[in-house]
Formats: sequence, C-alpha cells, structure tokens
Amino acid sequence: MNPLFNIDVAIVGGGIAGLWLLARLRERGYGALLIESDRLGTGQTLCAQGIIHGGAKYGLRGYAGPTAEAVAGMPDLWRRCLNGEGDIDLRGAALLAEQQYLWATRAPTSRLVAFFASKLMRGHVEKVADEGMAVSDYPPVLRHPDFHGTVYRLDEPIVDVASVLNILAERYRDAIVRNRGPVVLKADGNLTLHHPERAQWVVRPAVTVFAAGAGNAGLPWATLQLRPLHMVMARGINLPGPLYAHCVGASEVPRLTVTSHYDASGRLIWYLGGGLAEEGVRRDRREQIRAARRELQALLPWVDWNPVEFATFTVQRAEAQQRSRGRPATTGVFRDGRVIAAWPTKLALAPLLAEQIEEVLRTLDVRPRPLDLRPLADWPRPEIGVYPWDWEDLAWS
Repeated sequence: MNPLFNIDVAIVGGGIAGLWLLARLRERGYGALLIESDRLGTGQTLCAQGIIHGGAKYGLRGYAGPTAEAVAGMPDLWRRCLNGEGDIDLRGAALLAEQQYLWATRAPTSRLVAFFASKLMRGHVEKVADEGMAVSDYPPVLRHPDFHGTVYRLDEPIVDVASVLNILAERYRDAIVRNRGPVVLKADGNLTLHHPERAQWVVRPAVTVFAAGAGNAGLPWATLQLRPLHMVMARGINLPGPLYAHCVGASEVPRLTVTSHYDASGRLIWYLGGGLAEEGVRRDRREQIRAARRELQALLPWVDWNPVEFATFTVQRAEAQQRSRGRPATTGVFRDGRVIAAWPTKLALAPLLAEQIEEVLRTLDVRPRPLDLRPLADWPRPEIGVYPWDWEDLAWS
C-alpha cells in the first residue's frame, strides 16, 4: 500500500503565485505542500519583466479603473517585504530599479495620454522635467540633446524575479517537492506523488490549489484564456545602459516597455514588451525583429542600432477567462468544492492572490495544523528555471 500523507493545503504549481501562497500559509501555521513537475518559475513567471505595477500603465486608458485600483498598493507592499518588514520576508532578493519611467514623445497624442495618466495616478506618477529644463534625473539614454519629449517618474520598482524565487524556495524548501510527471487529482480529492526511485505517495489535502498557469486547463469548471505575447530581447555593446521605462503612444497600451537585465555571461539585455509584444503575435520572428529595430530607431534615433543583436520568443499569458477576451481587471480565483484554481494575472498581484485564497480557506473552515515534513526529506527539490535570454535554443541576429 502506498504511504498516505495528510496535509491542509496542496499547492500545484511553482511559479510566483504558488510560492507566495506557500510562504503565506506556512507563516500562518498551515500544513501546506507545494508540488512542481518542472523547474520553479518555468512558464510565465520567469518571462515577466519584473515590474511591480502601481497602476500608472492602466491610467493610460484615461480613467482609473479596477485594474489600477487593484495594483495601487502593490509597490509599497513589495518594498516592505524586500526590507523584511512585510508578511513575507524577501530580504536578499534583488531590486533592479527603485522606480521606472514613463516617457512621451513630441507627438501631441503621446503627451496628452501621459498627462492624463499622471493626473489620474497622482501620488504614483511624478513629472521629472520638461523639454529645455534640467534633465539630470532622466534615464541616461534620454539625456541626449535630440530628445524632445516629456519624462515622468513612476512609483514602480523592478525586481529580479529569479532572486525572489530563490529566496522563497530556500526558505520553504522542506515544503516543496518535485513530482515525476503531472499532478493528477483523483475523484476522492487525493493526489498521487511519484518519487523517481521509490513507491508512490498518496497526498490527502483538505484543500487543493491549482496555481499552475496554463496547467490549470485540466479543470473544466475553471475556464482560462491564453493571451499571447511576442517578446523581444536586444543585446550588444551599443546598448546605452540600463533602461526601465514605458514609452507612451496614442493607445491605452504602452507603445514600448523596456526593462534591463544581465544574462549568464554578464551581458546587458534590453527586454522589450508593451505594444510591440502584443502586436507582434501577428508577425513571425524576422518580421518582429525588423519591427523592433524600426521602433527603437524611431524612438531613440541617436543610438546606433546596427550592431545590436535581437532574439524573440512567444509566451502565453494564462488568465481567468473574460467574456470580452480582454485583460482581466484583477486576480482570478475559482472554487469547486475543496479545489481552487487561481491566476494572479500580474506578477505584482501574487500577494493579493494569496490573501484571497487564505480567505477561502477560512470560509471552508480549514484551520492551521502542524505538519511533520520529515517523511519527505529525501524527495527531490525542483531547481529554479532559466530566464528566456539564457535559453540555449535562442537564435540571435
């Protein structure tokens, strides 16, 4: 007979949603166990740009809607955790930038959109300087005399996502196991774990939470939607230093979102999202690279982009299904009995998602119980995944 393991909560999926939930539940005394069949962060989490949104991007729509309201407190919450002052201790995780920027071109529509966003998100958006004024606080690439736009500073830090995963994985290592193959939920609510060398284990959770992104598709009552992105990465000695910024166009989506990272060889990477990535799903790789070159040349023409190399990849954003197929306003939490399916929608919203799931546990009268994890001491633990710019199969050109 296979060993039986009784726990409070089984969490399926080792991205930021699953790991943050595990941390919150363990800190509150719940007997929680996280199960991952791949590397931690593989999928959406390590493909994120690391931006802890405070809502400014959503103010581009011209009104402060529910999405902006949902994320408004996230920068402060994450900063408290990074300083060891929040519910979850993230001391040791790396902060890539304290804030990012919003820049508008000379085009009237671009400046108007940025202006409305700054007014709607007062307290989260600060104007740095106007054309002709001192620009010492501008990002280095925008200090060029040929730049004639407007710059706003956003209260939105950028985290090194892998370092956050590392902190959470190390701190709660005893409650994270790697399963051989996908996790299957049986009709009786039990889960079967497959050890690579030993017999199967049967896990009997009071509640099971699926936080596996697209992997939640196996739950027919929790319908999800996939919204693709065609992300672009740039590298080369001509990159003009790190940049963390949204460039505003006439749309409610930033024309271009740039974050900066370093690959395993220490080379600077510009990671390009925003409208370029959303519209790029209609382009193949070569067309997307040409579009990225055109966009960068148009926005930053004083930079020589010819020696810069580019690579692209596509990623599917898994979210709770919306009638309009549009972007969800906030997190997605669905329940069928004692099974929960959850999507954070945004990296920044992982703490809010964990809070909402804990509230569901209280509704179900699941109370914290001590859990002896020593029987799982010899189980393999999943490693941290790899950033997309370090994937071996990328084609740079």
